[in-house]
Amino acid sequence: MRPAADAHLLSLLQKLVDLPAMSLTEALAPSASLVAEWLGCDKVDAFFMDESRTALVALGTSDTPLGKLQKKLGLDVLPLANGGRAVDTYRTGESYMTGRADLDDQELVGIVRELGARSEINVALELVGDRRGVLAVVSQQPDRFSREDVQVLETIGRWISALAHRAELVEKLRDEERARARTTAAEQIMTVLSHDIRNHLGPLQGRLNLLDFKLRRGQSVEPDALLPALENVRRMARMTSTWLDVSRLNHGLFTLELAPLDLCALLREVAASLSTALNPVEVAAPSELMLLGDAERLRQTFENVLANGVRHSPAERPLRVVIEPANQKRWVQITVSDEGPGIAPELLPHLFERFVSSQPSRGIGLGLYLAERVIAAHGGTLRVSSKLGAGAHFCFELPCDGPAR
Repeated sequence: MRPAADAHLLSLLQKLVDLPAMSLTEALAPSASLVAEWLGCDKVDAFFMDESRTALVALGTSDTPLGKLQKKLGLDVLPLANGGRAVDTYRTGESYMTGRADLDDQELVGIVRELGARSEINVALELVGDRRGVLAVVSQQPDRFSREDVQVLETIGRWISALAHRAELVEKLRDEERARARTTAAEQIMTVLSHDIRNHLGPLQGRLNLLDFKLRRGQSVEPDALLPALENVRRMARMTSTWLDVSRLNHGLFTLELAPLDLCALLREVAASLSTALNPVEVAAPSELMLLGDAERLRQTFENVLANGVRHSPAERPLRVVIEPANQKRWVQITVSDEGPGIAPELLPHLFERFVSSQPSRGIGLGLYLAERVIAAHGGTLRVSSKLGAGAHFCFELPCDGPAR
């Protein structure tokens, strides 16, 4: 090989080495294009064995007109049962070259007739001693390649095999990291969920034990004595409902039961259930404002957002809820404002994502995620703005006529 050719080959090998670590498919496509450019041929494929299909599949094909035609014709998948020269090289590991594929009765008819292949080189791709595929080079010109080209391509094939092995290792590491992340997230979720359930079950069990003790002693029990226990049950029911709704969202099973409802009355009920002397909730709203929506889903949404605001509000500083018509009364806008410490700027863009919480020790970060999804399902939007030290403002916008059909 001439010095100029040596330098050209070294440049190609350096470009292959410099390809970033990525997935197997992402690594092989640019590799094939680099080899096609270096050889000046019409098509290069990096075929890899797909055991599930018992076929060689072109995971990397040069970005050339013939490469695009091959994909269009479905010739980027070569079943072993159909034979052909690429399959022979995969089975035997022996390199193959021809300058007249049209005269070779062992070559696939589609490659010769549809792709117009005349000159071919096939070399095996081996990863850590295991034959995994074939590097296939095609030119529509007869007698385009030499024996020296075969030797060079065998070298290039070893480099591409090393690149593919590196890509597979990177993919394996990524899969392991994702699995570790899922396990860690699941452990965190179970820890917080167990903590939340225990927080509700403890007071519930205590109140029920007290009621049981009084009844066994023949003492009368006032109906109001049951209210705290019932509230604990309702909170656990809401928590369970949140988990079920998130699961339904993830599996595409989330649906709405739409009916006319008075949004002002609904929000006043939610505010009253959360308001206390220490943390009041004030509502400014018209006497009535009707819209088409799912009352239970919206109730759950407003409870999540208002409860979040109450938790962050300073003592004796009210959480304010303002309801007003918008866009010529075709929409309604609800603003929930607290005077708390505000939301950290780095957290703000991710607040409506799953498992994101401003107070991880007090929740698993599903309430606001679900709230945003419920409002979106109604055809509306939920936005948040905040500055550190100046509280947070959640703004809902909902269409009065319900989601577009």
